[in-house]
Amino acid sequence: MIKNIVRVKLAVAAALAIMVSACSIANFGWLRNSQDVGQAFETLHVSSDYRYWYLYLENTPYAVLGLNREYRIEDISWTEVEPGSEVFQKVVGLVESFPVSGSRTYGAYILDSNGERIGVWYSSMSAGISIDPATKIVFITTGTPWMGGDGNDNGGRD
Repeated sequence: MIKNIVRVKLAVAAALAIMVSACSIANFGWLRNSQDVGQAFETLHVSSDYRYWYLYLENTPYAVLGLNREYRIEDISWTEVEPGSEVFQKVVGLVESFPVSGSRTYGAYILDSNGERIGVWYSSMSAGISIDPATKIVFITTGTPWMGGDGNDNGGRD
């Protein structure tokens, strides 16, 4: 009986150790809505401290984001874009003018797990954010409206 209790306690301790180590590999961030960020995108005011990307295709973008220069995205769904370029103006305008059905375009700060601002977000979709603290790679999870999925990871409205 005592051996079984010890085994159960060891199993629980091992499971907790695995969960703690898994959580330390990637830290979760989040979006904090901001009218200032939305207005900055609408007026094409960009920060030289950020690198910018858009989600999906140039003619059908779903989001635009800027990240502090030490962070980056390594995902084929995202394309880096120069903030002063015609392409940047085009994708921001399309994201603003054509929100995902039932949604509206908004601006937000991208925050790391400590609540520190690491970037800006402009889209009509919500997003899940995780960050690898060792490599500073940011992972963004959104809906996939271009594949027939909804535009929100939280059961968006189509």
